[in-house]
Amino acid sequence: MTTEQLKNFLILCETMNFRKAAEKTYIAQPALSRQIQNLEEEIGAKLFDRSKRQIVLTESGDYFKREISKVLEQITQIAQRTNEIDKGDAGTITIGHASSAMHSIIPSLLQNLNQGNPNLKVSLLEGSNQFIFDRLESNEADFGFVPNALVPSNFDAVEIYRENYFLILPQEHHLDENSFRDLGDCRNEDWILHPQEGYGYMERILQIINGFGYLPNIVHRSPNTSSVLRMVSAGLGITMMGKSTLKGFDLNLKTIELKDLDHKLDMKLVFKKSRDLELNNYFSVIIENLEYLGTKIP
Repeated sequence: MTTEQLKNFLILCETMNFRKAAEKTYIAQPALSRQIQNLEEEIGAKLFDRSKRQIVLTESGDYFKREISKVLEQITQIAQRTNEIDKGDAGTITIGHASSAMHSIIPSLLQNLNQGNPNLKVSLLEGSNQFIFDRLESNEADFGFVPNALVPSNFDAVEIYRENYFLILPQEHHLDENSFRDLGDCRNEDWILHPQEGYGYMERILQIINGFGYLPNIVHRSPNTSSVLRMVSAGLGITMMGKSTLKGFDLNLKTIELKDLDHKLDMKLVFKKSRDLELNNYFSVIIENLEYLGTKIP
């Protein structure tokens, strides 16, 4: 069977009339009739009941119509995606990202893509590392920008940048850059942190704090960065985040850059290894644009 046969079959299903279907397909009515007969012989089932004045779909024909409609739609999507992959500068990609990426590289990247690759449409999904990896795993997202990620073995990852952590305090907190020595000074503080999810971001922060000989007293958790910062601003506790996370917030906060920490926050670009051929051109476009913006890609 051919796609032409299948498309003509669907047109006949719409018209339920061989003459009208022949006019729509621009072929002679006897030729269309032979096409449908050949299709039925190949399948081994009658698709139409021709015993009445007007043809009607049989039960098997109705099933075949529903399934073939899906198949032809998939073929159309596959052909379109193949064309987009070949060009690399057109089509649609979905990028998952942590909130810190939105405060660092995402806006500039999108602006540059809009200028240099205007036919490439980008959709965004914001969430935690776990949220992003889940969307990548289900192919709801194509790429992800994730901080401090423990990358599963079925993903490829490229480090995009590294930055210092900041200790973030309410404005009226007694600690400041002059009195602060190290995170050991925060042993008796209440902490507001993101949830642990098993993908590295919060696990790394807890590892750093534990290195100063104590477990933080976590009084509140929120997956939302804005919520964490607003709770800190309200005097409910302190927190620790990457430097870029603070961009765009005008809150009642005090910050201390943790320059002496050996640990840094690293932002990675990740995607599924199984989609390497499909996404390679898009990956190259993203990396080229990041390098143009001055991001040092290892």
